Amino acid sequence: MVVYHIVAFKTKSAAGLEPLRQGFLALPEKCLHPKTGKPYIQIARGGKQISSEGKDRGMQVCFVMEFENEDDLAYYIDEDPVHEDFKKQAGGEWDVLDVVAMDFNQGVF
Repeated sequence: MVVYHIVAFKTKSAAGLEPLRQGFLALPEKCLHPKTGKPYIQIARGGKQISSEGKDRGMQVCFVMEFENEDDLAYYIDEDPVHEDFKKQAGGEWDVLDVVAMDFNQGVF
């Protein structure tokens, strides 16, 4: 069953947003399945937070990823070395101050 992974970021300064965007959107090409050696992130897209509701908690950009199943998502979150490197860069040179991440299966409540 397809799993969606939503991530929103808040950075210390606007200077970190562009490298964060580039790094995140490069993940589908760089993250390879441990068994097949092929890319396993089906979709990754995102953009600037534009909600006018005032509920963004300071998040500036958000992304949505799609995985074929929960095992692939679990590997991405807990083990993928490319994702681990991304997280280190996000917290370091890209000055990410806060992250909100949520996952869901379409239609499962």
